[in-house]
Order: sequence, then structure tokens, then C-alpha cells
Amino acid sequence: MKFDSNQIQKLIHLTFAARDDDTIGCDGCSELMVEFAQAELDGREIPDGLKVVRAHIDQCRCCKAEYRALIDGLEEILP
Repeated sequence: MKFDSNQIQKLIHLTFAARDDDTIGCDGCSELMVEFAQAELDGREIPDGLKVVRAHIDQCRCCKAEYRALIDGLEEILP
């Protein structure tokens, strides 16, 4: 499917309009991922400031794979 420049501009606008203050990108997710994983593995309630990590992981294949690898590694080394 080929998009014309008007359609591309609309898609860009919709993409940025869909973002809100409660989202993070991959870099932000990576920075908070270990803290988030520790809270999950400990069975602690996820603090509000880390809930954006779960939302990002649920939507991003790359970060989901990175998180799964982190969890697998932590489960191997933690008692």
C-alpha cells in the first residue's frame, strides 16, 4: 500500500495525538526495566511511576523480548 503525502501527514498527526503524558519510549523503558522486574519478581505492588513500563512492554515487541530475557536471567540467578 502506498500513502500520499497528505495521508502520511495525517498518520503522523494521529500518532502524536495518541501519545499522552503516561507513555514512555524504548530508552525510558530500558532505564526502568530492572526496577520494574524486581518489583514484579518480589510480588510487590508496582508503583505508579513504573506502570508506564508495563504499558510499553505490552505494546513493544523489542522491549517485550528484552524484558522476557531479563526475567529469565533473574530467575536463573535469584534464589
